[in-house]
Amino acid sequence: MNKTWINVFGLSAVALFFSGCQHTPTPLGKSEKNYDWDNKVHYEQTKFSDTHYFLKIRSDDYAHFTRQSVFLLRHSEKLCQGMNAQLTLQKGVQDFERLPTHPRAYQPDLQAEVKCVPK
Repeated sequence: MNKTWINVFGLSAVALFFSGCQHTPTPLGKSEKNYDWDNKVHYEQTKFSDTHYFLKIRSDDYAHFTRQSVFLLRHSEKLCQGMNAQLTLQKGVQDFERLPTHPRAYQPDLQAEVKCVPK
């Protein structure tokens, strides 16, 4: 095999690889499931406009709630790109008990509406 054939084959393989990596944006109003590897959080994001979102963060255990809450704040800030993130919590705020005397009931997913408002 000559070097030209190998180069053509290599470039074709790279082009084929990158063509499979295209991201198709989710339509407005449709929920998109994601996973944040840094915070280990499963969440759904619905985009209504560039300044209006709905986030649903999957509840998995009580100890993880702190990470989910921090993720909500940081992700809202990221979505708003320099604008103020205005959060309206819908469900899922867990009670904090240092030493619970009974098992905690199942907590619903943390749900919040995010609106980006000018500073």
